[in-house]
Amino acid sequence: MSTPRRQDSTAWGPVFRFAFRLMAAAIALHWAGMTAAAAAGDGADAGVEHLLRKMEDHYRTVSAYTADFSQWTTSVATSGATTEARGVFYFQKPRRMRWEYEQPERQIFVALKDTAWLYVPEDRQISLFEIKELLQSPIMRTFFEGVVPLRESFQASFDAAAATEQTAVLRLTPKQDDPNVRALRVWVDTHDYKITEIEAQDALGNLNRIQFQNQKEMPALPKELFAFDPDDATIVLDPSGRKLTREEIGAIKRRLKD
Repeated sequence: MSTPRRQDSTAWGPVFRFAFRLMAAAIALHWAGMTAAAAAGDGADAGVEHLLRKMEDHYRTVSAYTADFSQWTTSVATSGATTEARGVFYFQKPRRMRWEYEQPERQIFVALKDTAWLYVPEDRQISLFEIKELLQSPIMRTFFEGVVPLRESFQASFDAAAATEQTAVLRLTPKQDDPNVRALRVWVDTHDYKITEIEAQDALGNLNRIQFQNQKEMPALPKELFAFDPDDATIVLDPSGRKLTREEIGAIKRRLKD
């Protein structure tokens, strides 16, 4: 039997963590309500406030949705080399998220309640994460949980140079230094006010851009998409890399079961 390996020690670990944070930012904009609209209310351009309010109106009644995604990650550590990935994204309130990567290799990242995990079918292995590991700053907690109103964390403005006739681009800049987010840009369709693309840059200059296609909204998604239910042949590692016993795995199953 091959030795279990923690997936976050590979090149993909930071990508998944950054992708999680990036999509959490988009979710914050989706569900933030009036706090998002208020981000532009302190003397900022009225057009920004109008756009945020329209986004709020659109996403207020959305309970779940899915979309195809394309992701480009540019890493300073690899001298600016860019990796590309594609797959399907799922989200449902409250706190259910699934990234199903199809290229360059099949991997599934799920966040549910207070737990997240990465499943690599080829290795028959699941690596567990704690949500608090992924949300390392007040801004990130705001993204996923709405702990702090966005207006307290960001300055919002238009990026006119990146906009087109069909798309407005918002730039969100943290008011305080944060190692995870130096700046965010969000592309919004001005016809239906859906987010079509989001880009984040961290303090090191790493860049992660995700583009969404074929977005579909629905009342709910199948519970199986977010289920933690490894079979007996699947290795499960805790956040420290320790292999869990079947009893420990069963306890997690029961805790995460709806």
